Amino acid sequence: MSYHYVQKVLQRIIENTNTTTNPGIIIASPSESPPYKFHWIRDSALVMRTFIDIYKKTKDPTYFQYLINYIENESKIQTLKTTVGLGEPKFNINCTTYEGDWGRPQNDGPALRGIIMFQLIDLFRKYETIIDKLIVPIILNDLDYILDNYQNVSFDIWEEKKGWHFYTRLVQCKFLKEAYKFKKVLKLNNSLSEKITIAYNLLLNDLSDHICDDHIISSFDSEGNIIKYHDAANLLAFCHIDYDEEILEKIPLELIIPSCDELINYFRKKYSDDELNLIGRYPDDKYYDGHVWIICSLALAQIFVQIYQMKNIKRSNLPMHKSKSNPNNNYIEIANQILEWVLTIDPNLILSEQYNPKTMKSLSADKLTWNYSELYHLYNMLN
Repeated sequence: MSYHYVQKVLQRIIENTNTTTNPGIIIASPSESPPYKFHWIRDSALVMRTFIDIYKKTKDPTYFQYLINYIENESKIQTLKTTVGLGEPKFNINCTTYEGDWGRPQNDGPALRGIIMFQLIDLFRKYETIIDKLIVPIILNDLDYILDNYQNVSFDIWEEKKGWHFYTRLVQCKFLKEAYKFKKVLKLNNSLSEKITIAYNLLLNDLSDHICDDHIISSFDSEGNIIKYHDAANLLAFCHIDYDEEILEKIPLELIIPSCDELINYFRKKYSDDELNLIGRYPDDKYYDGHVWIICSLALAQIFVQIYQMKNIKRSNLPMHKSKSNPNNNYIEIANQILEWVLTIDPNLILSEQYNPKTMKSLSADKLTWNYSELYHLYNMLN
């Protein structure tokens, strides 16, 4: 991906961010049908990774302002009254509470926002007032919420199933780990620090319940029954904790390989294409007939880059990511193929949520902002 495409990625994100009346609102998609024109806590936190990285590289004040707008907006959103507190997944783009029916609570959002806020503390070390007056209060609110709710069921990232989810638990684990690391900045007392440590270890133990026969169970219902095994949410989970080494010692990355293989195999069969390395959310997905999702395929590529780069990881013996043109499981080659595929969907990078590679038709919400964040992240990993 050239500099030209990086600029296109940033342009597409900014188009969904630059709201004059409510700066800091990040529109998930301009789509009215399906209705995605909202500010999601999860999506906006993930998109901010891009602004953080580009500001680190350029020191462009434009991106600094986007970061400040985001911080101020999240501070305001946290004060809005909702039926589930900070587990409310999305808000209207005029910065008011969305009160329609929805899958709530979604307890990954506060954890992801908190993870981003810790990255902003690192970035803004010399701006003590911003940290103390704006960022720390946001983190403390999210910390209180997670500590009160990590043992409660919530909806998954696809907003479909209520239960216990690998993705939610893993990002909560990362958030609590960062909270303990930054305890001096947060001015945590010994009692709260100990509470964080206990919760972190309990979450690690809960995550071990998701490991079965060297693969990951994605979700359990509230009664402990398995809802789903192989799910691209599991891939995204590792991506969104930045492959934290301490957590990976307990939940090894190689556990994700069977899910990668299962998803690749399923979507190869779906499209009758033995060379395909693109995936959707999970087998038998019914939403828009469950075609390839761009964020899921980009997550697969990121996982393959990480597997390639890790020296001590056990390589998979399963054959599903092999093909005639790539018989040796060349992970970097697959990742580059996925990147090039995304870049050729549309010359202007108008990327919808889903894509049918057989008919070459885009489906569901258009210009999904999350797509561009994962695309930017994959580019960074490959360069």
